[in-house]
Amino acid sequence: MAQQVTYTGHPFVDVGFATMAAFAHKRRFADLDADDFQHIADYIEANYVRQPLRSFLTMAFTSNAWFAQSAFNPDRPGLSPDKQAEALQKRQYWAERHLRQWAQAATALETCLFTGLPAAAQELSGKLQPGRVGRAQMPLLQGDDSINFFINGEPGLPMAPEAILALQAMPLGCAKVGGGLLAVHSDDEQLTIDFAARFLQRNLNDVAKAQAAGEEKLPGSPRSLKTLLLETLAEIMTRQVQEEARRERRPTVTAYYFNNGQSPSLDLYHLPLQITGFLLAVHTPAYRAIWNELVARSWQRAIAPAKRGKAAEPSEPRFNYLYEDLFTLPEQAARFVRIYFLRIPEPRRPDDDPRRDYSPRREADLVSWPLVELFAQEVMLMTDDRVAKLKELGDKLADYTRYQGGKRFFRQFFTVQRSDHFLTLLNKTNIDYTRYKRGAETLFDLDSFLTLFMEGEEVLRNDWRLMRDLVLIRMVEQLRDWIANNADAIPSEEEVVESEK
Repeated sequence: MAQQVTYTGHPFVDVGFATMAAFAHKRRFADLDADDFQHIADYIEANYVRQPLRSFLTMAFTSNAWFAQSAFNPDRPGLSPDKQAEALQKRQYWAERHLRQWAQAATALETCLFTGLPAAAQELSGKLQPGRVGRAQMPLLQGDDSINFFINGEPGLPMAPEAILALQAMPLGCAKVGGGLLAVHSDDEQLTIDFAARFLQRNLNDVAKAQAAGEEKLPGSPRSLKTLLLETLAEIMTRQVQEEARRERRPTVTAYYFNNGQSPSLDLYHLPLQITGFLLAVHTPAYRAIWNELVARSWQRAIAPAKRGKAAEPSEPRFNYLYEDLFTLPEQAARFVRIYFLRIPEPRRPDDDPRRDYSPRREADLVSWPLVELFAQEVMLMTDDRVAKLKELGDKLADYTRYQGGKRFFRQFFTVQRSDHFLTLLNKTNIDYTRYKRGAETLFDLDSFLTLFMEGEEVLRNDWRLMRDLVLIRMVEQLRDWIANNADAIPSEEEVVESEK
């Protein structure tokens, strides 16, 4: 009888349970019952022994897995009927121990390290103690003969039958990307299930198509790892907003890209709270339209064929560069703001990279202060007071530009790169602004100036260009009508690039 299972905190086990929940159309691990366990076990037993899964899953369980070993394959050429029956019997023997021990009464003396349930009672390998798993059952463990790093030097880890089945199901809830599998884990159980459900559906469809066509290879995702992760997360968050479902807290997301084959490897990709909080916000109605437009203009472009007369084969883009660069945050927030929010081009990028053709002049309509304000607060963890000071300075400079400084000042403020020139420009503008307001107000007081641009009272902040860009974004938004009539006020792409040399 299957025991009730709960969230364990271990990525491989949890993604396995999430896959089982998605397969059974359940919304919680705890809702899984014996029928659900039986259905996933039946699917695994019927399909893991066939292509394309038999070869594909060796990257998760090695070629020593019960379904992959040649000695257990009754369909290999040259076997007599007696040998076929013997091979089939051996395969069924190990399948039962991997897939259905949960249906038996618990008799083991050991406890599962992951679920706290009784460990399995029967062997899973000819070399391990009953109920213990090795590398052929749990990715990235050591071999069955190794004693290092195991409790009391005894190889393998004790595991409950429910968790063993979850590990068997886990690869179905992963995405195939390149030469590895992508498992996505979150501290939010529902989000883990949502990721597994999307990857599972694609895998089930691809397996059915491959079997129908007699193909032996399972296709991988056309997307890069980071792009796939963020694109899938965006789909989940969009559906959540549409269903008006609210998460009780911001989730963290960690992706595990692994291969358990001949050259084991593991890479981790983490989205911290401030990034997931920002992404949750941008998929709400207040920000969704402008954010989706920025994302749409960040996809890798198709390149015309090099040879004349040869038609280009349609293909899905591999990269979304905005999604890729979200993983550089918050460390590279200044670069992110400048490229995606201020639309400053990177002309040295390859031809298929849309960022080489970004233009603050042509794409001024994409410059959005509300979105940048959200970014500053959520990603950069900027205080409300500092954001308010940036906004106030941007409003005053926009007013000064419209009625006093004109195009000359706007272009200077946009392109200045040297710190001494920037301070000189600020001081001069403060004097002119005070004169323009007839002494009624200044551009900024000492407190605002120190808060925005200085470390202490004497040293200019290292990120003064970022502060300038944030102010500039507010100015552009406030001057949309003025810019429409003075398009050359915004420097050309060539002028911007030249100023940064």
